This record gives sequence, C-alpha cells and structure tokens, in this order.
Amino acid sequence: MLVKLTEVCNNGAVTTNKIYSLREIFVNPEHVVMIREEKRMRELNELGKVASGLDNAHKFSKLTINRGQTGTEIVVVGSPDVIENTLNRNKQLLRG
Repeated sequence: MLVKLTEVCNNGAVTTNKIYSLREIFVNPEHVVMIREEKRMRELNELGKVASGLDNAHKFSKLTINRGQTGTEIVVVGSPDVIENTLNRNKQLLRG
C-alpha cells in the first residue's frame, strides 16, 4: 500500500540560487529505512525560501528509501513523528 506525502523539490540544482517547490509523491512504507529531521530546510522555510504560502512552523523530515544496494533520500513536509504515524497508519488498518 502506498502512502501520499509532500516532497520538497530543488528546482535550481545546477545554480547557487536554489528554488524549491512542493509536489505530491507516493511512497511504499516497507521501503523506508530511516526518518530524520531536516533542520536546514526548516531554516530555509523560516526565511521564506521554500514555497510561498507554507507556514513557517512546518517541520521537515528526510526519508531514506531502500533501492537495493543504494538508498535515495527525499525531503518531505512533516516532523519525523508525523511521518512515522502516516507511514504506519495503513499497517494498523490492514491488521484490524
């Protein structure tokens, strides 16, 4: 079962003037191996550099997704606790 999250994307990766935007992604909770707080993104959000209309109080998490021999890291909106609850919510529903 996939879970919908909001990813923070870096649209200006090849320049020093980084531009961030938000997009919805779907993640398989079985492939998430680590969740940690992303404090740098929170600082950028407080400076208004992440996305317009995003509240300054938002927290961010970096997820490490298992891809076999390597991992992929993505930054999503939400504290590690909120993201963990979101990822585990579907497991609890399936178990009844």
